[in-house]
Amino acid sequence: MSGGGDSMALLHYLCRHAEAYDIQLSAVHCEHGIRGEASAADGAFVREICEAWGVPLFMFSADCPALAAARKVSLETAARQFRYGCFDRLLKEGKADLIATAHHMGDNAETVLFNIARGASLTGAGGISDRPGYIRPLLSVTKGEILRYLQENGVACRTDETNADEHITRNAIRLQVLPALEKIVPGASGGIARFARLAQEDDALLYELAAPLVAAGEGHAKVFFSEKKPLFRRACLSALKGMGVEKDYTAAHLEALCALKTAKNGERLSMPGNIWAVREYDGVAFYRARPREEREIPFTLGRFFLAGREFCAEECPARRAGESGYAALEKIPASAVFRTRREGDVFRKFGGGAKKLKEYLIDRKIPRRERDGLILLAAGKEILAVLGVEISDRIRVDEGSRVVRLALIK
Repeated sequence: MSGGGDSMALLHYLCRHAEAYDIQLSAVHCEHGIRGEASAADGAFVREICEAWGVPLFMFSADCPALAAARKVSLETAARQFRYGCFDRLLKEGKADLIATAHHMGDNAETVLFNIARGASLTGAGGISDRPGYIRPLLSVTKGEILRYLQENGVACRTDETNADEHITRNAIRLQVLPALEKIVPGASGGIARFARLAQEDDALLYELAAPLVAAGEGHAKVFFSEKKPLFRRACLSALKGMGVEKDYTAAHLEALCALKTAKNGERLSMPGNIWAVREYDGVAFYRARPREEREIPFTLGRFFLAGREFCAEECPARRAGESGYAALEKIPASAVFRTRREGDVFRKFGGGAKKLKEYLIDRKIPRRERDGLILLAAGKEILAVLGVEISDRIRVDEGSRVVRLALIK
């Protein structure tokens, strides 16, 4: 509820029809910290209107220029993230069931043209899209119809002077491109709206077909390769969006992800949101980089926590030599510690020769994203056990050994 004509028309209409629609209304005003006194006056106007019309009001404020600088995004992006963060908070807290935005047909046409001009995919050509918890009641209404509604019903509104700044790309499209297009092709905005709706329907089908390519986990996802690039790209986008990346990706990011199919295993790319994309055997794995755990825990019996994992070392009855996870207690050096992997680590697998731990993990096809989180039992650079995977030949169980079980709990 900015106080501008679009949001005023929407609030007025919904207030008039609240009983018929069986809805209870509240309004949300987000002050972006961009326009100084004019912005404060907008907030005061909205407060007065809501008091006069008996509409509860939620008000939020933020320094969006500072947010944009801190996040290294455009001011428009920072403002949008702030607004939708406020809306999502109200939905999450149960203070609203739905958020109604005042986007109209012209806004949608502007968005479609802007996206196409930047080389967007079918998703961008679909314009303003649906999202859970949101409705767009005016999306089929023209700006002219909104202006007539305001005039006929005597609804006052505020004017945001920045909307007239043609140095802002979207403003230039709205003020110059769309009017010129309407002169050449009358009803162009309506035609663009129909095109956007069809593009959304086609895009939704492609996303549905791409869904089986995505295997999502807690904090990570994997996308399996496909010969059909449109499906693979959408699967990658689904994985990124599932990890919270909504707007900051580019076409270059998607092309680079497609190129991973011919890259070496383990090749990785930096994605928005502190996410890595790694070529992992038959697909691409997405995960957030975690700081490597440098702490060491001296070996002893008991239960421990390290690198977000719980594990144990506990004495147990005798086991056969080579049985996974069981070691000879007397063979573990007093200097042994539990830790995560380091450069130069060496592992002597059970019944085999020594090799670099990195090479051993590659042989075992343990994904790169999981390697820094592995719990190791080490004596210097020698790795005695990779918990949950294998013990070293050096600490194998012999006849009469005291047996210790080295295992991950979770």
